[in-house]
Amino acid sequence: MSKDNEGKYAEINGIQMYYEDYGRGIPIILLHGGLVNAQLNWGSYLPILSSKFRVIAPDSRGHGKSNNPTGKLSYKLMCDDIIALIKELDLDHPFVVGYSDGGQIALEIGINYPDASRALVAGGVLCEISELYTNSNKEMGFNSPGDVDFEKFEEKWPQFPPLLSVLHSSVYGPNYWKELLVNISKMWTNPDEFPGERLAKISVPTLIFHGDRDGSIPLEDPLRIYRLIPNAELSIIPNANHMTILSESDALSNIILDFLKRHK
Repeated sequence: MSKDNEGKYAEINGIQMYYEDYGRGIPIILLHGGLVNAQLNWGSYLPILSSKFRVIAPDSRGHGKSNNPTGKLSYKLMCDDIIALIKELDLDHPFVVGYSDGGQIALEIGINYPDASRALVAGGVLCEISELYTNSNKEMGFNSPGDVDFEKFEEKWPQFPPLLSVLHSSVYGPNYWKELLVNISKMWTNPDEFPGERLAKISVPTLIFHGDRDGSIPLEDPLRIYRLIPNAELSIIPNANHMTILSESDALSNIILDFLKRHK
């Protein structure tokens, strides 16, 4: 999608958060996954979503063009960032739509700020750390909090480091991506970061979507999340894994739009 602006910055919660703002109407906040940014994650969804809603797409702290002076990352902290952005932009009960880390942040918003959003959409999320998830992290080089095997990461995803270097260079330079991996490993490998039974506190309508071939998160997790959240719906996307599910933009856009229209 061609941009109609160069993006904006909001000084909130101790950071400068970069965001892009499209369309008009009921607001949607789009939250991207870890290690990427809003445009890479959601770029193909912006045209159709912004034709029907106002869409705000921020870069999470320490990602893309948003800074992170403390270097700390947690889902609750990034949840607080989004709540501060909602207040700064004076948004009236926005929809919150997130994938992967963005989905975990959306769930934290539902748990900690039950009156802040109109409804939630969360994809590629987990309830608690599983053996499959732990093994998947280790295969990528995320061994434990703060311990990242960069050689293994580059062997597993040789195309990823050059991309990360470009995506996250504007604030801290082209080598910052390694620091980001270390910081994010402390979140991804910490069991306390994941919601577990706290999901039962979410009261707003919530759509959970998941790829049926997700190699990091077993299907049991989205099913458990769906059962724990009182007012939840579940959509399983066929022939999609954790990395490819967002490329199913036509099918997934229709599923998300159907849910949003029913709850606006």
